[in-house]
Amino acid sequence: MKILVVGNRFPWPLHDGGAIASYRLLRSLSAAGNDVVFFSFNTVKHQVSDETIASEFSFCKTVSVPLNAEVKPFDALKNIFTSQSYFLERYVQPNSQAQLKELISSEKFDLAIIEGFYSSAFSQVLIGQFPVIYRAHNLEHQIWQRLANNESSWVKRAYLNIQVRRLKKEEIELLNQVNATIAISPSDAAVFEELSPKPVHLHLPGVEIQINGKSKLQPQSLFHLGSMEWDANQQGVEWFLRKVWPLVLSEHPDLTFHLAGKGLQKNDPRYFQQGVMNHGEVKDAREFMIHHGICIVPILAGSGIRMKLLDAMNYGIPCVSTYVGAQGLKVESGKHLELADNPKEFAAKIIGLLNDRLKAIQMGKNATEYIQENHNPVINFDRLNQFIVSATS
Repeated sequence: MKILVVGNRFPWPLHDGGAIASYRLLRSLSAAGNDVVFFSFNTVKHQVSDETIASEFSFCKTVSVPLNAEVKPFDALKNIFTSQSYFLERYVQPNSQAQLKELISSEKFDLAIIEGFYSSAFSQVLIGQFPVIYRAHNLEHQIWQRLANNESSWVKRAYLNIQVRRLKKEEIELLNQVNATIAISPSDAAVFEELSPKPVHLHLPGVEIQINGKSKLQPQSLFHLGSMEWDANQQGVEWFLRKVWPLVLSEHPDLTFHLAGKGLQKNDPRYFQQGVMNHGEVKDAREFMIHHGICIVPILAGSGIRMKLLDAMNYGIPCVSTYVGAQGLKVESGKHLELADNPKEFAAKIIGLLNDRLKAIQMGKNATEYIQENHNPVINFDRLNQFIVSATS
């Protein structure tokens, strides 16, 4: 098939879960013998050079559209007097829509895939031309609702609640316009099925199974790795450092917490605390994870699946997460990883692993087995390919 994939950013470098998921999908579609064209914004925030695109996306044809989607306070304020969410409005660009129409008229596509909600800015150009499938990375309105609920400023909370209502309406409209939807977690799939009668396929993200390079468990070390450009990660890390970290330090005063992620500045004053090592952005996420002990996922708002959590489990790293952080995984707390939402319980789970090295090692082994059974990329993509064929035939 000739497949058009539309995106809101080029998924490179592979420093965050969204980029990893998108890049793996493009490679898998191409490896399956499809003729793939990737039409995407190349945003100022996630700018990728033409040379890198040519090198790292050589397996498919690419069309790059420049865009500055940065949040502008005045535009955000003006948006209150419109009916569209500001989250999506930033990606609605008449010039880019005209470019997409020209591409569609010049090439014959069998199918289009909308990669992530913010790419739905192109939906009106695509729908009606050929079958269209929406691949949802998250339930966007659910993420922002949780962020709003945890927002201390009543002004910002009120603004976010307005945006959440609009965002939910836009998500429901999209789900009912496309031919089918691909979800990456069971919980998201269940909600999509409630919101629309259109077919929904659960595609658990594939993880490249590791044979060598397993973690080297450090008994006095914890880490968090995630894009610090994402509000949910910032909020979660701040919650951990404010409410959990002091409790853990009281039992293990020599413990070190290693923090890294896309967009993280080494001089960020929020992370100058006892025992905290701010690495900023790291070149090799795998090397960072396997050398820094227990993985911490203190996410309070989110949807979909945390790709970095899957990678950590794949490497045999023991993990401690909130229930939201592990949402979408059919895991058992105490076996595959530790789960807790209350700060005292979260701290207790970390301390328990620090005090019982054998338990931590066994949990890492159980986690690896879980990944091999549920996130095999070959098996999962084969099922996805069958769904795509059936949904578009």
